[in-house]
Amino acid sequence: MRGSISAGESITVFDIVQYHYCPRKVYFLRVLGVPVVVRKKMKFGQEVHDKERRRMMERKRVYGFAREEVEEMFQGLMIEAPEVGLRGQVDVALKLKSGEVLPVDTKFTDEVVVQRQYRKQLHAYALLLDYRFDTNVTRGIIYFSKQHKTRVVEVTSEDKKALLRDIENINKMITNETIPKKVHQQKCKYCEVQKFCI
Repeated sequence: MRGSISAGESITVFDIVQYHYCPRKVYFLRVLGVPVVVRKKMKFGQEVHDKERRRMMERKRVYGFAREEVEEMFQGLMIEAPEVGLRGQVDVALKLKSGEVLPVDTKFTDEVVVQRQYRKQLHAYALLLDYRFDTNVTRGIIYFSKQHKTRVVEVTSEDKKALLRDIENINKMITNETIPKKVHQQKCKYCEVQKFCI
C-alpha cells in the first residue's frame, strides 16, 4: 500500500504545517509521493533566515530577550520524538538562564500576522523541545525578519493535545489513503501541488 506508514516512521513538522494550510497537500506529498517543489521565494527565505540567525548573535537583544538572559541558543536542532510520532528541525531554540526553553521560528513574509499554521508549527516545536530537554515549553516566538518584529505565542497543554490529535489524523489519512476535501481557492494559487489537485 503506497500510503501506509511503516513502523517507526514519524509525521514531520512540515507535514503539520502543510496539513493546516491544506490537508489535501499532505495527501499529495505523503500518499501520492508528489515531490516538493522549492520555489525561489522559499530558497530566498531560507537564505534570509540563515543571515538573520548569524546577525542575532551580535545584537544586544536576542529575539526580544536581553543577551544576559540567554544561556544558550541552539540552531537547526533536529529532534525526533518516537513516542508521539513526530520529528522536525527547530530553526532556533533558546534556553534562558531561568531554565525556560523556547522555540523560535523565523518568517519571511510581508504581513506580521500569526497564522494558524504558524501557531501549529510552534506547538509542534514545543512538543519536540519538551522531549529533548525534558521540560514543559509554554511559549514560543515567531520572528518576522522583514519587519524585525517578534510575536510571543502561548503554548498550552490543550494545544499540545490538539497537536497529538492532528498527528493521529494525518497518520489515518496516510494509512487509509483518504483524500481530504479542498480548502479555500485563495490558497490554491500559491500551492506547489495545484496542478495535481482536482
